[in-house]
Amino acid sequence: MKTIKNYYPLIIIIFIFLLGIAVSYFLFPAETKSSVLMAFITFLVGVLVVYLYIRQKIDTKRDAAKIILQEIRRAEDIISDYKQSGGYQFAKKIIATNSWNKNIHLFVGDLDNDELDKISDLYSTGEYLDGLIKEISKITLDDEIERNKKLLEVQIKNQPQVTLDGSTYPVAQISQPSNVVVMGIGPVWKVRLDAISFKLEPIYNSTITLKLKRIAKFI
Repeated sequence: MKTIKNYYPLIIIIFIFLLGIAVSYFLFPAETKSSVLMAFITFLVGVLVVYLYIRQKIDTKRDAAKIILQEIRRAEDIISDYKQSGGYQFAKKIIATNSWNKNIHLFVGDLDNDELDKISDLYSTGEYLDGLIKEISKITLDDEIERNKKLLEVQIKNQPQVTLDGSTYPVAQISQPSNVVVMGIGPVWKVRLDAISFKLEPIYNSTITLKLKRIAKFI
């Protein structure tokens, strides 16, 4: 139903166009019909171009609002999960795409400066956390590889050996696999992540997203 309503102005323009042709055909003299008709057609084409331009701007703004709402909800859900579980998933980005930077100009007239700043803060904080999480992931992976190398060296060194033809070889043993404890996020990283994550003020259930929902025609 909403889709049909979006085309009401276009339907009205077409109706006026057809009505204008009928009026010019019956009311104007034959010698002026063609010139009046051409002027009317030119006017209608201009109106149609303006309408399509405005319609495109409205659709672009509406679609951008929908995407931004999804990105805000996703970011706040991930940060909320961290506050409860105490850990971020390395493979799950907080800001997968940043539609706000590309479309902020569309909402300058709908949101005040404080509201614009709060959305920008959410995106910039999410991107900073993504970079920090990526750095932590690399460090913890490198540490795990290094620990496994050292563990393997110790296992080989402590293996029973046998001497054959003057050479010493380790004897292969069947043993239970060792439980390698992988350290979690170090205290320094944990403090930094906590300071950033818990400081961020959620906005999804605020008047900010209420305005975006109206633009997106969710309400």
